[in-house]
Amino acid sequence: MQIILLQKVQNLGDLGEIVNVKPGFARNYLIPQGKAAMATKDNVKAFEARKAELEAQAKEALAAAQARAESLAGLEITLVGNASPEGKLYGSIGPREIAEKLTESGFPVDKSEVIMSEGPLREVGEYELVLNLHPDVDSIVKVKVEGEE
Repeated sequence: MQIILLQKVQNLGDLGEIVNVKPGFARNYLIPQGKAAMATKDNVKAFEARKAELEAQAKEALAAAQARAESLAGLEITLVGNASPEGKLYGSIGPREIAEKLTESGFPVDKSEVIMSEGPLREVGEYELVLNLHPDVDSIVKVKVEGEE
């Protein structure tokens, strides 16, 4: 199924590209999220008419993400969890807990922006996690996990 991208989608394409995707991905994710439209003649003409507006929105979103990344640079948060004497946590710390702690600290972050490539944190220690604020902007945050006795 051919679609036209209305914004940059990571690992798929940039604004204005016409790409082929599986029908379910287009119907269930890209089109309802407003990230794409069917690549019909009418939609392509409508996109060409709105192209400048969409590019301006993309630049604003990129600038906002870069500003957020600068404010998050060098940030370190501390999470406390119930842990065994060996340093293993009873349970785990996932993206939701990290996003909540960052939001409490005054840096609003959505849990979908927290990238935990190695899975949830299950041990006491220090970790560096990536926050994907925009397809082109990543920020690194240090997370310190302490055990509660």
